[in-house]
Amino acid sequence: MTATPAWLYHLFGTLMLAVAAYCLAGLVVGVVRHRASGRDVDIAHTCMGLSMAGMFVAQWAFGRNAMWELIFGALLIWFAVRSIQSVQRYGLHVPHEAIHTVMSFSMLLMYWFPMGSSSGSMSMASSSAARVDPGLAFVLAFTLLASAIFTLASPVKGASHHGTHVRAYAMSGPVRSEIAGGRAGEAPGPAGGIEGLITTPWLEDASHAVMCVAMAFMLVLML
Repeated sequence: MTATPAWLYHLFGTLMLAVAAYCLAGLVVGVVRHRASGRDVDIAHTCMGLSMAGMFVAQWAFGRNAMWELIFGALLIWFAVRSIQSVQRYGLHVPHEAIHTVMSFSMLLMYWFPMGSSSGSMSMASSSAARVDPGLAFVLAFTLLASAIFTLASPVKGASHHGTHVRAYAMSGPVRSEIAGGRAGEAPGPAGGIEGLITTPWLEDASHAVMCVAMAFMLVLML
């Protein structure tokens, strides 16, 4: 197999840091505006971006593997429970928490079955290390790519972060109202300036799509 060029690792690493910074900014805005919806996704994407940046570029890695495994294990349980609660509340459907459950599980696999030595990439595995099951990695990569395509093509913007059942975000245009404290009907008005840009639904979807593509690429590298 032809070695992956080092610049591609740096490109994905840079994109992951950009997504992490964007989602951290979104988290801050959500806290300031008392917006609970999407806060867990912002936390997850921030952690995933920081973690994967270190996987793509070894010099950017920090923290012990056990710390990240604990974080993504907790996120896996959180999103799995939220998915079940969403189905119980709204009936049979595919909740947006489901794809984040898949993403959290994929992150755990990346630490359990790290990719081998590659130019510019993080080397955490030896030649005798266990390899991830190719079928599982393929299914996860396909699911993540499908989520990225569906998210970008969907006319319902913002659903990747907030879900289709949050009325304020299940819309194709800019956010015009918000759900504060989990209650509908409170409309503080649209945010302007940099805050309005950060909370733009299509930009939230774009960050989700970039994260999905990067994860799919990493899963392919693990094969």
